[in-house]
Amino acid sequence: MIEKERTYPIRLRKYEALMNRIIPNHPKLPLIEQDYKTWRSGYKGELQTDYRLSFLPEKGFHLFRDLRLADGDWYFQIDTLILTLRYILLIETKNHKGTLFFDKDSEQMIQTKDEKEKSYDHPLIQVKMQAWHLKRWLKQYKFDVPPIYHLVVVSNSSTIIKTNDRPLNKVIVKGDVLLNRVLQIDEFTQSVIFTDKEVRKLSKLLIKKHTPHHPDVLKPYSLTVDDLRKGVQCPSCSTLGMKRERWFWLCPVCGQKSKIAHHKTLKEFFLLISPSINNQSCREFCTGITYKTSSDLLSSMHLPFTGTKKGRLYHMPPNIETFFHPAKK
Repeated sequence: MIEKERTYPIRLRKYEALMNRIIPNHPKLPLIEQDYKTWRSGYKGELQTDYRLSFLPEKGFHLFRDLRLADGDWYFQIDTLILTLRYILLIETKNHKGTLFFDKDSEQMIQTKDEKEKSYDHPLIQVKMQAWHLKRWLKQYKFDVPPIYHLVVVSNSSTIIKTNDRPLNKVIVKGDVLLNRVLQIDEFTQSVIFTDKEVRKLSKLLIKKHTPHHPDVLKPYSLTVDDLRKGVQCPSCSTLGMKRERWFWLCPVCGQKSKIAHHKTLKEFFLLISPSINNQSCREFCTGITYKTSSDLLSSMHLPFTGTKKGRLYHMPPNIETFFHPAKK
């Protein structure tokens, strides 16, 4: 049973907004595009893991995808968590290409691709740390701690896995054997830890305590608002700087009209600049509109807000993935 679905990562939405808004030919753009491709590849690998686990029996397996929980002041993120009456299984997915060498001595993962080597943190250490945090989290909420197993899945079918640590062969697996390995763990572990009621209670708590991560994608590249292009974007020709007429936006280049072209603009403001916006910030980012127009646009969108009159702040909706719709003509 899928208790929590995997949604399109907010990080990727932020990168897409950044690549749309950054000044053309910016020197940081190639690095941004490469990082975006890396994160997107990771997401595609996680979707492959989701597909392979979809063949598990519906009964007895509770799946949580992309779960982020707080352990005190720290957060830990789990690609996939499987909860059963007898154990918990954590799955970390990697989607690297080429040859991956898992080095026991240096405790790192070394990728060889196109005759170039690149080192990464060892994913096994990463997933073990997740298990450590999860044990503390369970104790905090007064749950018994069941056996917590872990697997690292290399989802790319063409990737070659090498290691100088033979026991790793049991916990680092290719995607095509993932299902069998999960079923082996399930058959091996017999002692019941949770009741059905406790599993339901724990499932609800895991979902309730999930805290999505909203990373700042400007800071790692030392970018500021001045590196971004402003203005409402035409939904037809993508020109920035639509003009506000009485009841609609008008593109000065292709003549396209739109009543809600500003939706995408405000969504990108929330993703890139701040989770809240006031009238002045709206006018500065949309450009070329009056105080009253800005006020009317913000209030008409039914965004959550705090404050009154000139002190009013409008906030990014928690369901930003579905709140904003593509601009209509």
